Amino acid sequence: MGNGPLIPGLSEFDAPRRRLPSWVWWVASALGVVIVLIVLGGFFGGVGPLRSVGLVSQPLQPISYRPTTNDAVIQVAVALPAGSLCPETEINVQAFERGARIEVEATAISPRTSSCPSTGIAGDRAWVDVALRDNLAERTVIRTIDRQPLPRDSS
Repeated sequence: MGNGPLIPGLSEFDAPRRRLPSWVWWVASALGVVIVLIVLGGFFGGVGPLRSVGLVSQPLQPISYRPTTNDAVIQVAVALPAGSLCPETEINVQAFERGARIEVEATAISPRTSSCPSTGIAGDRAWVDVALRDNLAERTVIRTIDRQPLPRDSS
């Protein structure tokens, strides 16, 4: 018997390469396609877990406020933009309660790819309910943007 390898022409450390099974590559590529579809759906369609990627926010101007029958809820009037709003646009008003004053800011959130007939007339206002932690009482409601107090609407 010779002292060489068992198979002529094969070195001692040559061995068959271990490869991943083909189903692993299919699963990995399917997972990659799903991730790409989720990202594109969030960006272009404004749907799914990445919905905020496909949304555009536009600041709105709070005009006035009025109390409601519930002391912990006020309604804030915001001016609609010149181009008005789409039906699926959400108006979001946030209230920051700081002692004797309540600061409010408003934004319109709409899908990035929306092209819709606008509703409302430019210069109109929309009333939005805002929940407060404490009662309104005698606190002053001001705009966050310019720190101007909002007039109380009595209608």
